[in-house]
Amino acid sequence: MELQEIQLKEAKHIAEEADRKYEEVARKLVIIEGDLERTEERVELAESHCREMDEQIRLVDQNLKCLSAAEEKYSQKEDKYEEETKILTDKLKEAETRAEFAERSVAKLEKTADDLEDKLKRTKEEHLCTQRMLHQTA
Repeated sequence: MELQEIQLKEAKHIAEEADRKYEEVARKLVIIEGDLERTEERVELAESHCREMDEQIRLVDQNLKCLSAAEEKYSQKEDKYEEETKILTDKLKEAETRAEFAERSVAKLEKTADDLEDKLKRTKEEHLCTQRMLHQTA
């Protein structure tokens, strides 16, 4: 009977130990299930964030393509305007050169006209003197 009592005590002790381990495992399971729920929520949030980021990347990519096309267009316009500016600059230089030449020509013609007017005046005076001398001798 003593052996049975010892075995009963051991069996109770083993059962209590098993209950304690079961409760510990059940408690850990509740904690792990809570952790799992929180982790699943974080995964859902992260996946949602990934979808949002994918959409933002898609929009940024579209904007980049539009900006690249616009840059190409404006680069071509810039090249065209630079060429037009060069042509107009060359035309301006040519016009300035022609204007300088014309101004020099005008100055020469004005001097020639002044010289001719002076010569005409002297010739008229000489002619008058000659006529007076002819009238006096006649």
